[in-house]
Amino acid sequence: MGGGERGRRRLRGLALAVLLLALPWLLPQRYFLRVVDLGLVYAVLALGLQLLVGSAGQLSLGHAAFYGTGAYTSAILVRKLGLPVELSFVAGGVVAALLGLTLVPILRLRGNELAVATLGFGVIVHAVILNEEWLTEGPFGMMKIPPFQLGPLVFNTEFRFYFLGLAVVAGTYLAFRRLTRSRFGRALEAIRQSEEAAVTSGINPVLYKSKVFVIAAFTAGLAGALFAHLNRYLNPNDFTLAESINVLIMIVVGGLRSLEGAIIGAMIIVFASEYLRAFKEYRLILFGVLLVLLMALGADGLRGLPSALARRLHRG
Repeated sequence: MGGGERGRRRLRGLALAVLLLALPWLLPQRYFLRVVDLGLVYAVLALGLQLLVGSAGQLSLGHAAFYGTGAYTSAILVRKLGLPVELSFVAGGVVAALLGLTLVPILRLRGNELAVATLGFGVIVHAVILNEEWLTEGPFGMMKIPPFQLGPLVFNTEFRFYFLGLAVVAGTYLAFRRLTRSRFGRALEAIRQSEEAAVTSGINPVLYKSKVFVIAAFTAGLAGALFAHLNRYLNPNDFTLAESINVLIMIVVGGLRSLEGAIIGAMIIVFASEYLRAFKEYRLILFGVLLVLLMALGADGLRGLPSALARRLHRG
């Protein structure tokens, strides 16, 4: 890459960073910022699943289980044990990662078999959340969760939470970007393309898949902890199979194997879900039509839209 192109990319990145930092002042409406905050939470969640599905080729339908684990872990530690919010936030990711370790034995499975196994795991975790009322307060949900706090800073408004969510998304994106371009990322790509060929190259597929699964679980746990302190109320119905599928849709819409696509896909689906509420009984129909149109873009999703348009113009 030439110096001129590198400079232009840096300039575009700087302009985007300035725009994102200025967004709460440019569009200060409370409801809009609330939806953006929720989109940032889902962007963290989608980045973790993108690493798992897009980079490693592991189809998981139990991602909401780790999301819920992180949310309830952080809420329980703060509300019932009185731990600092900063510590409980990290603990949400750690407990979700430890839970992911318990699934290492099933990572020898592939494709549909792994998807079904993780689906069953998600059902188990949801049942625990729903029925263990002494711990999770059961179907009534957990209320009065305190806002996120970092030292003297309290992120108790949509405006303040935006910068927290943006920082977590940026940190996760940069970490994963570095990871996917490292030797670890190249090994995942080899496994995704052909496990047999990866083995002949000296790569242990189970070891690498276990590592990426735990990383994705940890990230989902952090996203869950963020959601708990943003929403300040947890309901077991927020962590069902439908939620796992919703996140999977986000990464497909944005484009598989694209970290930027995971963030964009999360924002699009969250905004579509929220703003289509105005259409009441037609909301689900319109949402379904939107999904069909977005899915028609193929595996590259929105990432492949410019090249697809260019090809059509060239043919025309």
